[in-house]
Amino acid sequence: MNKPIINTKCKSVVNFGTIELSQLIKDLQDTCFEKEAVTAGLSAPQIGISLRVCLCRRMDLEEKSEQPLSLDELWEVMINPIITKSSNKVSIYWEGCLSVGEGPNGLYGPVKRPNTVEISYQNAKGKNKKLKCVGFFSHIVQHELDHLNGIIFLKYIENPKNIWLCEDLDKYYETNEEYPTVQTI
Repeated sequence: MNKPIINTKCKSVVNFGTIELSQLIKDLQDTCFEKEAVTAGLSAPQIGISLRVCLCRRMDLEEKSEQPLSLDELWEVMINPIITKSSNKVSIYWEGCLSVGEGPNGLYGPVKRPNTVEISYQNAKGKNKKLKCVGFFSHIVQHELDHLNGIIFLKYIENPKNIWLCEDLDKYYETNEEYPTVQTI
């Protein structure tokens, strides 16, 4: 029995500048723009393509910018990304995913990851790039790279009591102005 693409390690991109790669990037961008209010990233396997391509929302730049970023500045295209360095310091952020429920039925949970990672990747033209990612942006990048390796964020949540439906989490946050306490096993 074949595993679904979402649970399979993706193949590296070897041909740059192709119509197919440009179309894949456009399809990822279109999906992110359409779901901009609820997404911080998207990977190729989430739209049915088993290639190591993802987009990550540059929340790190948004936080620093006094003016809105252009769409190209806002969404970083990462091809064949790999983590080259991880910090020992960890952080916990609540993560959700377009691949595990949608709207009020989306699932969220607290995920512990390295707070800082350095990655290397290629852009759409095949140029090598490096990027240091910190805090929430680091989580976004690691979440999308996990997709390229066939891993869904729920794998990291040890206690099922920490998995919340979107609408329940939103109500809790509105009432308490903070996320729920992480339940230990």
